[in-house]
Amino acid sequence: MNRNTFKENAFSINKAINLFVEQNNRMTKPLETAFEYLKWLDEGRLIVIGGGSGLGKTAYVLQMLYNLVQDNQDREDGVIGIYASSEMMIEELTMRLIVNQEVLENVDITNIRKEFNTKIVSKEKVEENAKKAELLLGDIPFYFLNASRFNLKNIINLIKATREKNPNKRIFVVIDYLQLLLLDTNSLQEMNKVIKELKDCLVENKANAIAISALNRDAVKNNFVDISAFKDSSMIEYTADIAILFAFKNEKDKYTLKIDKEQREQNILEMYAYCVKNRIGKMFVEKMYFNKLKQHFGIVEQEWKGVKVIEPKSVEEAEKETEEFLTAYDVI
Repeated sequence: MNRNTFKENAFSINKAINLFVEQNNRMTKPLETAFEYLKWLDEGRLIVIGGGSGLGKTAYVLQMLYNLVQDNQDREDGVIGIYASSEMMIEELTMRLIVNQEVLENVDITNIRKEFNTKIVSKEKVEENAKKAELLLGDIPFYFLNASRFNLKNIINLIKATREKNPNKRIFVVIDYLQLLLLDTNSLQEMNKVIKELKDCLVENKANAIAISALNRDAVKNNFVDISAFKDSSMIEYTADIAILFAFKNEKDKYTLKIDKEQREQNILEMYAYCVKNRIGKMFVEKMYFNKLKQHFGIVEQEWKGVKVIEPKSVEEAEKETEEFLTAYDVI
């Protein structure tokens, strides 16, 4: 490496300090969000979320991304959201979003399809519902990536193109889910390469990604409520800035990755966003209620690994007052 190349690639302490100041002044105030660990999230970060199948991970990140965009759209550095999924078609995600945001009264995941089916309700009613959904949901920069385009190259190119067109905006990309970016789902080497390329892209383009990850079967079986629970966890352990597991509490009041059949069949699940890594703030546990019919999460209690912040009075009250239970989560 010659002297000029070294100067181009190395940072003096003065240059590093100026970069630090610039970075911290890009976001002059915390993001508006119910998900407290995102409030002061700077750019270039990777958040990984894992949990068992059928426990609402897609609903969680869909609600998170849409609300991030919606709640911050009036800011100069407002959020652009991109939802990339290979597992679910755009129609399915749209249906869940309409239910999650309560666009139509008395509509939940069990009856939403009929509200948009002219064989069951009138054509006029379908058109009215579609216009209402478009009016309430469509006027923000929130985009779905077509499932056929779900691969690492396309996602990276989309992040680069979005940054080029929107130099001052905050970019959040959801990847649903991480292992589906692999050609060989059993290749640890390929997983490590994918995560590194994704992380490098996020840093270079000052974007953030929220990635859903599968869990190791052995970790679930043996109840490892730590970062080793993620499938192919080695690179996730080193690269993720925040890692969260969907956990429950057993009869001994201990956190567990397992849920019994009776619990799973309930319409409202009591569960926890259990942080197993936080490079940029405090470790935390957030108590949540997942309403399956409404495809909606309410955060009703937060702990900083043992320090309780809020105690809801009942499940019913928590369902009604989730917005009022949110508290500041200072990561400074």
